[in-house]
Amino acid sequence: MRQKKLLALIILMIFTLSINTAYADEQTASTNLTTYSSAYNKYSNHPYGYEMTLLNSLKLNEDIGTVKSRFESEGLVVEVLYDNFTNTLNSSSIYLNYGNRGILGNPDFKITGEYNHNFNGEWGHIVLYERKKLSNVENDRNFYANITFARSSKEVITVFMKSSQPLYIDYIMPDFKLTKKSGTMKEDKVFEPVEKNFDEQTKKFYDEYLLNNEKVDFGIFEPTFPLYSYRLAQIEQSLDYNFPVVLLYNSFSLPYKKDYMNKAKELGKVVEYTLYTTDIINGKEEDITLEILDGKYDDYLIHLAQSFNEYDFPVLFRLNNEMNGEWVLYSSHKVGKDTDLFIASWRYIYDLFKEQGVDNLIFVWNPNEKSFPDFSYNDYLCYYPGNEYVDVVGLTAYNTGNYYKGETWRSFSQAYDHFYYDYAKRFKHPMMITEFSCASAGGNKSLWHQDMFNIINRYDRIKIAVLWNGQDYDNSKPEKTVSRNYRIDLEQEVINAVRNGLQNYK
Repeated sequence: MRQKKLLALIILMIFTLSINTAYADEQTASTNLTTYSSAYNKYSNHPYGYEMTLLNSLKLNEDIGTVKSRFESEGLVVEVLYDNFTNTLNSSSIYLNYGNRGILGNPDFKITGEYNHNFNGEWGHIVLYERKKLSNVENDRNFYANITFARSSKEVITVFMKSSQPLYIDYIMPDFKLTKKSGTMKEDKVFEPVEKNFDEQTKKFYDEYLLNNEKVDFGIFEPTFPLYSYRLAQIEQSLDYNFPVVLLYNSFSLPYKKDYMNKAKELGKVVEYTLYTTDIINGKEEDITLEILDGKYDDYLIHLAQSFNEYDFPVLFRLNNEMNGEWVLYSSHKVGKDTDLFIASWRYIYDLFKEQGVDNLIFVWNPNEKSFPDFSYNDYLCYYPGNEYVDVVGLTAYNTGNYYKGETWRSFSQAYDHFYYDYAKRFKHPMMITEFSCASAGGNKSLWHQDMFNIINRYDRIKIAVLWNGQDYDNSKPEKTVSRNYRIDLEQEVINAVRNGLQNYK
């Protein structure tokens, strides 16, 4: 009898220990996904302080869990994003009002409902919207919902849904509640490039200038090149430096400029070919992300692919740079707050080029240094197309000077430290500064360049840096007025500083 009691006591202790251990594990893990019922799971996020019940057909992805938790099935996506506006000018009300502006300004999207809803005790603000369904995309998720839960005037949690069918929110997510925050989020996934079958010349350039480069090589944007190539030759002579990379811009409203590209090739310059997914429609520049995905620009892309094949020389292909800035038409802020559309169009173009046998393009993915608006749905990580689709991570930050209100003079390190080290932690790709410069207003431009050349080699992942030799203009003035003078070939002191600095990188 005593043996039976002792055995029962041991079993009870083991059972209690297992329950306590499981409970402890659940409490110490930053997030938990557990079975709630035969049809639903419960997801708990302790650092951001919420828990929700979701359909168990949705598969969880926390690759960038510090930004969002993503749940996905064949026809449905649910993302949960956290924003904290402490020590910023933003607030919960600004987030709600400003977030809708991009949708309201895009005729491809239509808001169909806006109201408050109680999720079993927790009130959320719901915005429903939709767009036309793309005929070329299987299970196109064209029905949207944004559900915002305000923890305070400075903290919000957003549940973003999109579906191939009209949304039944209560069925997808019957319960949501805010909880006490605890712990810290686990680290995000580190991304790394996939080895490519570049042609011989492109592989040589990639290896020499990006993969195994022990110094920084400088490129340049010269607005008259290559139409007036003698201007670049004069600059190179005055600076005693041969720029191996030149920057050119294009969009779908313009054809592939064969003469320009051949001139660059003739001079041995690798082109940083920047392409925007925009076109001139009825006299106005418009984003064409949806049209690309629907196959309406296949002829343009096929001709472009054939042109690159014929070109047969390395190209740094920079597609839709600064996508996390609201000044570009393809930013998700203006395209339904749906970064998946950016990723899908990137992959669509990449795959089409691959099908056409293009093997001389080095794909450069290039967010802006800061996200505008600075909301989680517009975070630069949300735009990452995937390891197969990115060969180089691009960086962009300018010292804009202080011509405009709110802008301040920044040293090179002040411009780059805050995001270079973040990128270096998150990506194993080689990096390049795709364009940068220093304006004249607000400080000593020649000393800025001296400092830049002295410290840029500390950023050991940066292999190429492209100087932007141009000017911005103040369109508010009736006469032509330069607002930001980024030229490096005007003032003799600046020319001397750039020439002297470049000598250490030859």
